[in-house]
Amino acid sequence: MQEPKFNPPYGGAISHVTDPAEHHGYLHMVAWAVEIGSHAEYIKDRCAKAKAAGAPRDALYERSGPCGVGTGEWVRFSGSDTTGHDAARGFVRIEQYVRELVRYQHAVAQYRKWRRTAPPLKTFTVTIMAPITTTVRALDEEDARRTAMAGWAPSPDGTTTARLTGPPGAWVAKFNGTPSVKEVRR
Repeated sequence: MQEPKFNPPYGGAISHVTDPAEHHGYLHMVAWAVEIGSHAEYIKDRCAKAKAAGAPRDALYERSGPCGVGTGEWVRFSGSDTTGHDAARGFVRIEQYVRELVRYQHAVAQYRKWRRTAPPLKTFTVTIMAPITTTVRALDEEDARRTAMAGWAPSPDGTTTARLTGPPGAWVAKFNGTPSVKEVRR
């Protein structure tokens, strides 16, 4: 079983709050906040505040009073006016987001249940064959082959290990076969 992926209809990774411990069941609030571009930390804070205030589960946001202070009155998804075209389209998107969030949470629960009962993971060595071409400056083809292979270590089983340096560290690749070398004239 593969680990489930969250595929919402909108929003970026910086906005998504998928953990029930962080959104406390306020899925519509999460969807609304992602729709308007809020960051995850803000969304978590709003959901925690809604939980502490005993807000209805389909709350979208708390109405603001003077100076942006919350009034304790919650705007609900079920009580919103969707007669306008733009409002209706926005609320359809919120419903889609909530459906995907519910699907994802259910899939994660199934995956975690499966992982608890799944056999332990095994370690495998996988060999990937790939043609590698490199350009080197050399006197002749034999010298070019030696130069290209300088960082490679052949093994008795016919494989070759290359030490490739690069961020963030050193990579080791194994290849079967002999590299082909072509002279490049400039």
